[in-house]
Amino acid sequence: MRELHYGSGVVTVSFDVCAAVFDYTVALANAGVTDRITVPVLADGRRGFSNLLLGPTTQLYCTAIPGVTDDVADEVDIDDFALVESLKNKIAELGEGNGPISASDRYLEPLEHDAELD
Repeated sequence: MRELHYGSGVVTVSFDVCAAVFDYTVALANAGVTDRITVPVLADGRRGFSNLLLGPTTQLYCTAIPGVTDDVADEVDIDDFALVESLKNKIAELGEGNGPISASDRYLEPLEHDAELD
């Protein structure tokens, strides 16, 4: 499980959903478009759903949940393989990787003129 920090709130989602939402948000930002998606979340110990509006100005990040192991994640199924595949397809349609950043970037390389300043 991961915490998906969105706006001023936090929702608990599966690792795969968190990664797919993050990657899709990057692709939307690169394409300059917005979309609304519904993701499964852990709410009061049960599976629930949350709507997210994602686009070029969306600020989100994912973090591990301190003290929560994968064993806890097995108690409540918040995975959604169909959603993850759907987001991967949407990313491909948007041409992910053609924009200024890629979701697979682990960090951003300095621009050439920044490197010269070092």
